[in-house]
Amino acid sequence: MINDIQKWIISIVFRKMHQPWRNSMAGRSHPYGIILLALLVYPAFFPSCLWGQEKSKERPPASVSVAKVTSGQVAPQNEFIATIFFQEISDTAAEVSGLVGVVHFEEGQRVKKKQVLVELGSDILRKSIQATTASFEQILSELEIAGIDLKRSKELIKKKSISKQSYDANRYRVIGLEKQAASLKAEVERLEIELEKKIIRAPFDGIVIKRHVDRGEWISEGDTVAIIGKDDTIDIVAEIPERFIQYIKTGMQVSVTANGSNFFGTVIAIVPRGDVATRTFPIKIRTPNEHALIEGMSARVILPTGNVAPALMVPRDAVIAKFGQNVVYAVVDAKSNMIPVQIVGYDGLSAGVESRELAEDMLVVVDGNERLQNGQTVAFQKPEDK
Repeated sequence: MINDIQKWIISIVFRKMHQPWRNSMAGRSHPYGIILLALLVYPAFFPSCLWGQEKSKERPPASVSVAKVTSGQVAPQNEFIATIFFQEISDTAAEVSGLVGVVHFEEGQRVKKKQVLVELGSDILRKSIQATTASFEQILSELEIAGIDLKRSKELIKKKSISKQSYDANRYRVIGLEKQAASLKAEVERLEIELEKKIIRAPFDGIVIKRHVDRGEWISEGDTVAIIGKDDTIDIVAEIPERFIQYIKTGMQVSVTANGSNFFGTVIAIVPRGDVATRTFPIKIRTPNEHALIEGMSARVILPTGNVAPALMVPRDAVIAKFGQNVVYAVVDAKSNMIPVQIVGYDGLSAGVESRELAEDMLVVVDGNERLQNGQTVAFQKPEDK
């Protein structure tokens, strides 16, 4: 639709177009024709400009949750890159030599403690056990008969019905058979232990990291058949500059982020040997592996880098990253006010921050701030009214 202002301008342009154009040249458009075309086309693409069209409506109030800024104390903290390791790694090896008969595992497979991994060829050993067991059982039978004879000899010698020489012969025969039986029993047990060693088992519950054998291979005593990681607990190791070591103590809880998960770990060791080139020292943090993390993954740990100092405390959820910096949205006159902040440190679910524009008792948005825009009207319920 053409409004009154447009009609007035168009009438002026038409009058001017009927006036001679002194500087006209062949092939050139009349300048007032171009003006007229622009006046007709421009409002179609920009209806809100120049022609008094209605302005776009403001965004509706955003529903958010807020919390009060408080004062507190927190130690300055920095984020350090770390590496994840399984708590325990086993190079599971063969105790005896032998030919690999069966392999019962694959890389990446989960295994249980005592689960059979590899069976070595044991046919000859089994036959030896059978033969020795048969000899042992034969000796036991002979020992039983000899025992009966000895008991009878004891009664006869009391009656002086046999000579002492005959009695001693029976007694020594029993003693000899007992020694043979004990020896054969020990040999059977030894062979059974050797047979058990032909079966290689998992040392603990874990996951197979590397498989080193295939069926038909000959392996020697001490050869590794598999690398198994105990992954129910992980150690997170970070290299820390020496100037910060004094602020880190064993037993302290620290925040860890890895593979998109946030959790806490306990500092269990400050390794007393640093890198002379970088002057950094390994810090070991241990935590249950509740997020199925894998050895070699990277992690970020937040560690103290100074003494405890005063700071403004806000919920962690109030601090978000925007435009390459950390910010909070304060609520001023029912409107959002984006304020850049510097994180000093963390205390549980609270963050200690510094900012010249933030003050104690101000309200900051803790939920709904990700899509909030600066200056947007917000609807909220005051914390004390909850």
